[in-house]
Amino acid sequence: MKIRLLGGWYQPDLGPPAEAHLELTSKCNLSCRFCYRRSWSEELGEMELQHLKAALRELHEAGVKVLWLSGYGEPTYYTHFQEAVDQASRWFKLGLVTNGTMLEEYSKLIAEKIRWVVVSIESFTSLYQELREGASLAKVREGMRSIMEAASSAGRTPAIWISMILMKSNLSELPSSIEEASKSGAIGVILSNLIPTSEAMASQVLYGSDPDSKVHEVLHEARRKAIVHNLRIVEPEFKYRTGTGRYCPFIENNALVVNWDTSVSPCLMLSHTYGMWLDGRRRTVKRAAFGSIAEKPLKDIWSTESYVKFRVLVKLGQFPSCNDCQHEEYCAFFETTEHDCWGNSPSCASCLYYRRIVQCPMRYLVEHVRLIREYP
Repeated sequence: MKIRLLGGWYQPDLGPPAEAHLELTSKCNLSCRFCYRRSWSEELGEMELQHLKAALRELHEAGVKVLWLSGYGEPTYYTHFQEAVDQASRWFKLGLVTNGTMLEEYSKLIAEKIRWVVVSIESFTSLYQELREGASLAKVREGMRSIMEAASSAGRTPAIWISMILMKSNLSELPSSIEEASKSGAIGVILSNLIPTSEAMASQVLYGSDPDSKVHEVLHEARRKAIVHNLRIVEPEFKYRTGTGRYCPFIENNALVVNWDTSVSPCLMLSHTYGMWLDGRRRTVKRAAFGSIAEKPLKDIWSTESYVKFRVLVKLGQFPSCNDCQHEEYCAFFETTEHDCWGNSPSCASCLYYRRIVQCPMRYLVEHVRLIREYP
């Protein structure tokens, strides 16, 4: 297959998908202040058991080696979570992205069959309960301890990571959070930035063309703490960069997303339709899907011309840059990800993952980072 591009022809890499995020459910047992589900009108649901079995088989046959149980819902809240882990562990190296509230219930299963556990914790103080309504930090930490004990009994060493969204309200706590993460048994911390889903939350962001001046001072102390406690730390970007600074963690790692309704999306950012606030304006992120595994084999979806061309455009950076464009303030294209001024659809022109400002767990982060990594 050749793709017509910039007046010539481009020969894309048609290698198989290597990594995937599987959304078992879009339902959750919490109501976090910054959750994407607060700004969408989509129906909530979970993957039917027959579709789960089909999805795992399709992912395996397509060539996927690493599978993350994640998405915009809570994986451990899924009705068939144990069956999902039992079946998936036969074929994949498994990772789990979780709010941690049900870790104790599934500690033995997770310790024996899941390679990486990424627990979302934004604070180790009373701020935690403010941000994550309905959660108990003590219960989450007890769940982490249960996994370590179960893993030790099974002769395994668990790879527990903390995923932390940075914002103005928790920035100053970061150095102490690094210490607490180490005490909780984590081997590393993945830092990310906030994608505001309300106008009120937009005031909490630390990034932009002129990032918050306190960021580098706090990060310097956090790095020192990480070194002292032998804790890995993965930092995001905070300043908008264009050109060679853009890097898509999904496209560059041959990764994809299978949503609970069996649709196949290129990344987490475009896996649902929701509202976000960016640079003072509301922007609607529209779901992008290139097919459904209930209707077509995943190998065929992966190799469709539209999907291949999209991956080529992302790899070659063939998108405008909304975030630092002089017309961003009043440009109509900025209002949605459906189109951009270069004619792309969908558009990655203002994607925060593409700029490394927002990060999600991927194999290249949790397996290859040895101490401190500012960005890929």
